Amino acid sequence: MQVAEIFDKASGKLPMVPKVVQELVASFHQTNVNIDEITDKVGHDQVLTARVLRLANSARFGGSRQVGSLDDAVILLGFDNLRVLVIASGVTGATAGITNFDMRAFWQRSFAMANTAKRLAKLAGLNGQLGYTCGLLANIGELVTYVAVPELAEQIDKIVRGGADRVTTERMLLGMDLTDVGAELARRWNFPDEIQEAIYHQRELLDDVSPYALLIGLASFVVSGFCHDMNESDMLRSLPLPVVERLRLDPERLAAAMGDLKTSSTLVDELF
Repeated sequence: MQVAEIFDKASGKLPMVPKVVQELVASFHQTNVNIDEITDKVGHDQVLTARVLRLANSARFGGSRQVGSLDDAVILLGFDNLRVLVIASGVTGATAGITNFDMRAFWQRSFAMANTAKRLAKLAGLNGQLGYTCGLLANIGELVTYVAVPELAEQIDKIVRGGADRVTTERMLLGMDLTDVGAELARRWNFPDEIQEAIYHQRELLDDVSPYALLIGLASFVVSGFCHDMNESDMLRSLPLPVVERLRLDPERLAAAMGDLKTSSTLVDELF
């Protein structure tokens, strides 16, 4: 099966993100973003606004004060955090209608990936907001397969739950893996090449790939380990050294961040 065939089968049923989300994703490297204009656009979408505020008050973002409006979110959290809140809310909202799929578990892991990638990005001197978005979208191809070929997607999940390697299983049954599908969806959503490439190459950690591909590959490693009860010391010793070195992660800072990384990998809260 080819990627185009997957998308043909999903034609008319694929999720679409609001235009303001596309604009915000495109703005990561812009220095002249009009915050008032963006806030006004988000405010005109009542459903998106409600989701943004709910996420802003979740355990992942909430502080000691309640965020009651988009203006509050800008003041209390800052524009960078508002931007990723809108992106996360827009993407999760766009996929809400997919059936026969454990959406809650999927997004819990995706938010764990996003927050872990954001923390690793800061340690590596990369853009934390871009790292967050790459982590959030790392496994988005899985949703597309559930729209296009739900029976096959369920079969893959059953085989993987039985102990099979996911990448091998995907390639055997689909003729590709979900990074191909996720990168194509990011392209169709008009997300920047940087995000498309990170999704596409995230499983090629020993190759010459972008820092953001390395970042979400490492985030996946960390999230999986901590979610399977690995302790902080074992995680630190287990990290793939070539990836750590290529991301120029300082060993001492990385060791000091293990507690935060464990929290970001295992935090469970109500996101919907």
